[in-house]
Amino acid sequence: MEIKPLHLVPELYRVLALWAYDEWYRGRSLEFDLVLHAFFARTKDDSLPQSFVAIENSTPVGMVTLKMDDLWSRQDLNPWLSSLYVHPGYRGQGIGNELVQSVISRAHGIGFPGCYLFLSQTHKEGLKEYYTKRGWEVIGEAPDNDGFQTQILRYNL
Repeated sequence: MEIKPLHLVPELYRVLALWAYDEWYRGRSLEFDLVLHAFFARTKDDSLPQSFVAIENSTPVGMVTLKMDDLWSRQDLNPWLSSLYVHPGYRGQGIGNELVQSVISRAHGIGFPGCYLFLSQTHKEGLKEYYTKRGWEVIGEAPDNDGFQTQILRYNL
């Protein structure tokens, strides 16, 4: 398994957009074309937002993104780990950990002192446990982009 920046495997942007749409946006007021356009824009170069894709035997199996201003209520905090997703058939193999490390390494390489994330509304406790076991700390709460309270976590680089 290897992890590559999306701009090095641009042909995979549609798969990542579909995963993101199905996981976080289906049933909300965001159209698929907007998600597709956002992932296509990440194929151009290594600027932020930058997505990474986990590939196993030429098959995409997971993704994650490093972006700015992900939580609208806390634009004073940057950058953000966003959209961590591992295809269900590949979970429990450490792929998520490697994807998270890709974002941490990129944020550190840019010179940021920390990286943030906020918990999605589904599986909050499981996500909190997943990240805190890996060194992330809860630093507070804020409204998410849909207006629901969420927890913010930070990883010191």
